[in-house]
Amino acid sequence: MQVVQRGVVSGSPVLLTPGTSEKDPPPYGAQHCQDALWKGGNDALPPLWQEFKVLDDKSRYIDNSLYMGSWNRPLPGMRLDHHGDLIPGCEWHISPLGRSYFVNCNTRSTSWKKPKPGRPPGSLMPDRIIEGHSGRIWDLSYLNAGCDIMSASVDGSIRQWTRDGESIGKPWDSDGEAVGLLAVSPDKTMVVSGSTDGRLRLWNIKEGSLIGVPWKGHNAVVRCLDWSPNGLEIASGSEDGTVRRWDPYTGRQIVPTIETGHSWVFAVKYSPQGDKFVSGGMDKVIRVWSKDGELLKEFNGHGESAVKSLCWSKDGAHIFSGSASSDCSIRKWRLIDEEELFVLRGHTNIVTSLCLCPDECHLVSASMDCSIRIWDLENNKPLGDPLLHDDELFALTMSADGKHIATAGADAKIYLWSLDAALKNARVGSVHDGSAKADPHLKGRTAPSTDQAHNKGSARFGDVFWGKDFDHTPRRSAPPTGQPSPLRGRNLFNFLRFNTQLATTPPQEALQRHRLKYRLSSIRSSTHAVSVAPARDEDVSDSSSQIFVSPRYHLNK
Repeated sequence: MQVVQRGVVSGSPVLLTPGTSEKDPPPYGAQHCQDALWKGGNDALPPLWQEFKVLDDKSRYIDNSLYMGSWNRPLPGMRLDHHGDLIPGCEWHISPLGRSYFVNCNTRSTSWKKPKPGRPPGSLMPDRIIEGHSGRIWDLSYLNAGCDIMSASVDGSIRQWTRDGESIGKPWDSDGEAVGLLAVSPDKTMVVSGSTDGRLRLWNIKEGSLIGVPWKGHNAVVRCLDWSPNGLEIASGSEDGTVRRWDPYTGRQIVPTIETGHSWVFAVKYSPQGDKFVSGGMDKVIRVWSKDGELLKEFNGHGESAVKSLCWSKDGAHIFSGSASSDCSIRKWRLIDEEELFVLRGHTNIVTSLCLCPDECHLVSASMDCSIRIWDLENNKPLGDPLLHDDELFALTMSADGKHIATAGADAKIYLWSLDAALKNARVGSVHDGSAKADPHLKGRTAPSTDQAHNKGSARFGDVFWGKDFDHTPRRSAPPTGQPSPLRGRNLFNFLRFNTQLATTPPQEALQRHRLKYRLSSIRSSTHAVSVAPARDEDVSDSSSQIFVSPRYHLNK
């Protein structure tokens, strides 16, 4: 992708640090149309902003200081967020000097900080919170029966941790590239990682060292990885639209590249039997492939939302899929006849990860709505209240015995949870509210989308508007206190997200088969020195299907 600045094509945009400062955001009530005071005025973008073209020249505007995007052009007095972007009663605006700020219509106040969800008193707390990464964590994996954990971060490192939160050895450096994902070999001796440079790296877990040289093949960011059950091959999916399969012992591709038709590939998973694999991506279609790369099945059902996460049943007969917003659903499919069996609703943002418990009675999901949900597959309902994070969730992993889960995301922290405790807490809650007995008539039906399903304990709700930190002693929560430390981002352009459908698209509209034809290119960016105080490192959030754009491959094509 080419970047155009004032009609000149360059390799990457130059976004200079702004040169004036503002101590306080505009007061409540000052959100009216007025002239921009940054250099270039209303005809130019604010400092550290860029404009991209998507969906037949529809403009998407990105604030690189916050990792947030808007379909509305950033001008003083223009509301930038869309429905569902922020917690209720809050708005995103830009000051006359070009700095993003937030309005709380409930308290009639403003703040430079993005609003955070509150944790309702009584919600279950994690057993432990592990800190050590300096940037958001994109992926996690349990390593062994002792519940050691491996994490991959935008800070360019891979780290190992004990369940007690102690760091194991030194961080592994990925040549300074943000590490977006990892997959551990079945025998737990090696791990493969994918980065923003499009290359894969194989590591010896015991030695903590790189094996050989990075594998080259993808010409864009690697978005998903999976190791075959027999350990003899690795599948990778990328923003270049391909799935490639590798021999872990030679680092070479073992079969021809598969052009998936997804445009961008967000998920790839081998079946437990290893005789096929499934992929999902930007084109909203789920595809099942043979080991020879032959297309076997296609599933449509997530409306206009991209497929972000996948997992198999143990017998390989069923597939679970999670989607981006505006759908935000989890669906179960029967492979033999491609039938959709049921839909699970409750999340209010992208479903980023899915894990099926070993007994297959429960499904666990993580979402960018800052919550983890446990689903009862007997009645297709969420079990108890969500487990809550302080920020957006990207990663979820489950221990081999199904007793523990670990989650991580934008706040650069790893949360460790006891699944047994969560299930016990949910059973206690169900007895209290009279819902302990499952309704057999609901089996096989769509879980209802009620206000409680969407709102109770949801990350979109809570009494605390400006994110707070908490006493993380393993116990039931008390009212939050304290202030979180700001997240340090490594790369201004890392993992920006862009919408790929119009906001007016009905969330349940049937999928129309077609290939995506969109152009994603930066057509201008601000380069003038107008300094404002640094803002929090936050993610883009919008109310419809989202994808991620990384710096190296999507500011230079």
